[in-house]
Amino acid sequence: MKFVLNIMLLAGAAPLASAGVTMHRSGLTARVPTNCQKRKGVLGSMSSKLSRRPMQVPHADASLTFELIGAGVLGAAAWGIAKSTAKEPASVAPAVPAAPAQLAPAKTSAPAKKPSMAELILEGGMAQKTPKYYAKQYPSKKLDELFAGNKKWSENMMSNKPELMEKLGSMQEPKIMYIGCADSRVPENTISNMDPGEIFVVRNVANQVQLYDNSVMSALQFGVGALGVEDIIVAGHYGCGGVKASMANNDHGAPLEQWISSIRDVYRLHQKDLDSIADPQERTERLIQLNTVEQCLNVLRAGPVQKRRMETMNQPGGPIPRVHACVYDPATGKLTDMDVDIEKYISGYTSIYDLNYKGALEPRQKLQPAPSSAVAA
Repeated sequence: MKFVLNIMLLAGAAPLASAGVTMHRSGLTARVPTNCQKRKGVLGSMSSKLSRRPMQVPHADASLTFELIGAGVLGAAAWGIAKSTAKEPASVAPAVPAAPAQLAPAKTSAPAKKPSMAELILEGGMAQKTPKYYAKQYPSKKLDELFAGNKKWSENMMSNKPELMEKLGSMQEPKIMYIGCADSRVPENTISNMDPGEIFVVRNVANQVQLYDNSVMSALQFGVGALGVEDIIVAGHYGCGGVKASMANNDHGAPLEQWISSIRDVYRLHQKDLDSIADPQERTERLIQLNTVEQCLNVLRAGPVQKRRMETMNQPGGPIPRVHACVYDPATGKLTDMDVDIEKYISGYTSIYDLNYKGALEPRQKLQPAPSSAVAA
C-alpha cells in the first residue's frame, strides 16, 4: 500500500513540479519558477519587490494527507474497474413508440351551408314561371298593400287585356321615351293613362340628362338605337326637391351635391331672368322650366341621338327622335307641353355641339324632304 501511495504522490507531484513547485516529504516548499520573469511594463516597479527566496508553506500532517489522497485514488480506481467490468447490454431493437390512440374527432357544429341563388329562388316559391300567390305577412303595412294591389291589378289585366299581357311577356315596342324625376308623385304611366310597354322610362333626381351619367346615356342609346323610340319627353315638375336644394346655399354632401350642381349652372346661365322674379315660388318654378329645357338640349347633344337623327333626317316628318320639354303639376295632375322649339334653340350652338353627324342638329324647316323614291322604298 505504501508503494501505491508513493506512486500516487509522485503522480500528483508531477504537475506541481512542471509548474516550478518543489515538494518534500516533510511538507511543501514552493519557489517561484526561474522562467517566470515579469516583463517590464507589465508589473513595472513591482517586480523588484518580489522575493526570490523559496516561500515556506506551513507543514501539514503527511499521514493524514496521504490517507485522504489514497482514499480518493482508490475510489476512482474502484469506479474505473466497475465500469470496465460492467457487462455490455444486449443489443435490442430500439423501442418503437406506440402509435397514439385514435381519438374520435370532437363534435363541432358544422358551418351552415351557404344556399345557392337557385335554392333561394325555389324556397321562395319560384319553382314555376308563374308562382301562386300566397298570404305573407310583411313587417310593413305598405308592402302588404303593394302586393295586394299588384295581385288585383294583375287579375284585372289578365281578365280584360289578355292579349296585351301575352305580348308584354315576350317583347316591348315603346314609341315614347320619358325622362322624369324620381319623385313619387309623378308616375308616368298613371298620369298618361297608358298601358305597360308604351313608355320607355328613365327617372332620377330632378330629371337630369348628364352626359357623364352612364345610366342615362345607356338608356338613351338603347331606347334610340334598339327600341327605335320616336319621341323623347323630358318632364320636370313643380315642387321639385332637387331644384329647391340647388337654390339653397348649402353643401348637401356627395354625391347629391355634385348631381344638383348642374342645376346651379342653369341658374347662372339665366341669372338675369331669374333674379328679376321677386316671388320665391315663381322663381323656383321658372328655374324648374329652364332646367327642363336645358336637359332637352343635353339629349340632343348625346351621340346616339345625333347619329339616329342623321340616319332619319330625310324621312317624312323629319328626323327622329324628336325632343319635347314638359312640366307636370302634382297639384292638378296635368302634364303640359311647354311648346319650346328645342331644335331651333340648339341650332344656335351647332358649331359647338355637332358631333359631325351632318344635319343632326339642323332645325326641321331647313331639312330637305326625302325624294319620292326614298319614301316609296
